[in-house]
Amino acid sequence: MTRPLGTLLGLVIGLATAAQSGHQLRFTVAGDLPPKWTRPVKLASAEDVPHELKSVIALLHARGHLEAHVDTCVERNGQTTCHVVAGPAYRWARLSGSGIPAEIATATGFREKLYSGRPITPPQVTRLLEGLLRHCEDNGHPFARVWLDSLRREDHGVHAILRLDRGPLVVFDSVVVRGTVRTNLRYLQAHIGIRPGDPYNERLITDLERRIKELPFVTPKQRPYVQFTPESTKLYLFLDARKASSINGILGVQPDEATGQVKLTGDLDLRLRNALSRGEGINLNWRSLADRTQELRVGADLPFAFRTPFGLDASLKIFRRDTSFLEVNMRGGLDYLMARGDKVQFFVQNRSNVRLGTQVIAVPGLADVRLLSYGLGLHRERFDYRFNPRRGHALDLEGSVGRKRSTTAVLASPEAAPDVHTLLYELQGKAIVHMPLARRSTVRLSTQGGWMVNDDLYRNELYRIGGLQNLRGMDESGTLASAWAVGTVEYRFLYEENANFFAFFDQGWWEDRIDHGPEDRPRSDTPIGFGVGATLETRAGLFSITYALGRQFSNPIMLRGGKVHFGFVSLF
Repeated sequence: MTRPLGTLLGLVIGLATAAQSGHQLRFTVAGDLPPKWTRPVKLASAEDVPHELKSVIALLHARGHLEAHVDTCVERNGQTTCHVVAGPAYRWARLSGSGIPAEIATATGFREKLYSGRPITPPQVTRLLEGLLRHCEDNGHPFARVWLDSLRREDHGVHAILRLDRGPLVVFDSVVVRGTVRTNLRYLQAHIGIRPGDPYNERLITDLERRIKELPFVTPKQRPYVQFTPESTKLYLFLDARKASSINGILGVQPDEATGQVKLTGDLDLRLRNALSRGEGINLNWRSLADRTQELRVGADLPFAFRTPFGLDASLKIFRRDTSFLEVNMRGGLDYLMARGDKVQFFVQNRSNVRLGTQVIAVPGLADVRLLSYGLGLHRERFDYRFNPRRGHALDLEGSVGRKRSTTAVLASPEAAPDVHTLLYELQGKAIVHMPLARRSTVRLSTQGGWMVNDDLYRNELYRIGGLQNLRGMDESGTLASAWAVGTVEYRFLYEENANFFAFFDQGWWEDRIDHGPEDRPRSDTPIGFGVGATLETRAGLFSITYALGRQFSNPIMLRGGKVHFGFVSLF
């Protein structure tokens, strides 16, 4: 007896009804199916018939009709009629897990009651078997086997026993590195998560190439492989050294709005990577701004110190604002290093900010400040290529709380100003997302900012924002703020591996909550910056140029106030 096709047409009708004319596909079905659907399927042409038939049979299989197949098809006058044999619907009477260890069944989520009375579908069985194999492969048993045993069919369903043979336990004997790279082997093993004596883990092997690409100072020359022998299991890595250390010089041209004269600013940045073959990083940054302001930053980090998953981090920053004040910031951190370069950091920070000169008179807004704070930080980076990414994201977030001591005492004052003790809370962060467009383009979305909360703030301890690092088109470190945020939209055309053209728009917001007088109103603004730039790759290194315009306090945009930044990065 021929019955109308049923549920199987529901899948294909929605895809085919968009065609206004073409070929029609009709079905006759032999089997126990609900007699609901009799409408034909409209196709663009007869060439689409095989694809639709595959969809029909797959749907029948998913409903438990494991023997479903197409018997005959007849094409006539723009219409194809196919006779489909659905066959009986198979259901589980019981799928016994007696052949699976209890701990593995629990880890993979296998439950016998999930299969009792349910249709037997190939995708479900495949997911079950693959899940069991995957668990074994990730826990030291790469040669595991799984199968259905004692299959028998009865009136009320199919009985089967799930069997698992885990095979021998496989342990990595050694990690062998071939190539020109020179780095600490224990650091490399900790980074990829595979050490001698560890059980075999297929998940780590699958992620191996991606983890290696995250190291900036190595480049793979061929794919890694695992060698299995009866005596040992060795992982072979083929890595060559790659230039990752850099020296970066930036020259800025900035007009003085008061005199109209052009002033030069400078920025020198030295970054050493794996210079001591320990995977360490050493940074040195020096900046000289147009208003006789200088800044020096020195930092170093050592990952996986003392053969542990912890790293050490230390930094020193010295900032001098003309003859007004001097800030010294010392920081030490303990990093917990996780998979794929993620890390959580606990840090201690000691910051002192003192006024310069003899201080015979009080300067409004300035004070001597001492701060000892403790905090936590989170770092995550997932770029496809660190130097010129097209896709990926990054996140840096940290918060701290510290006890602050401040004084406005001066020598000429007949009464000594008391020390003020307060708590200072601080939150800083930066997030970046790269979304690929076409083959060589990307859109970079980023946001960054900081927020400090304290009832006794002074100008010489506020954030200094503006310039190439956060708000382009503004004076370098020319704005003081107790809270700030900048959102950026940037389009990049990546025409070479390390070169790009870009256009950007920065939208900023800042607020200054220090005491400005009797009214004591917080000052704030929403400046903007926009412009274009390019990074060019030469034999000597990477040359960059950026031209930016900006506006603040609703002032008109002036072309003569544009900022031009030149940069040069040499990799070695």
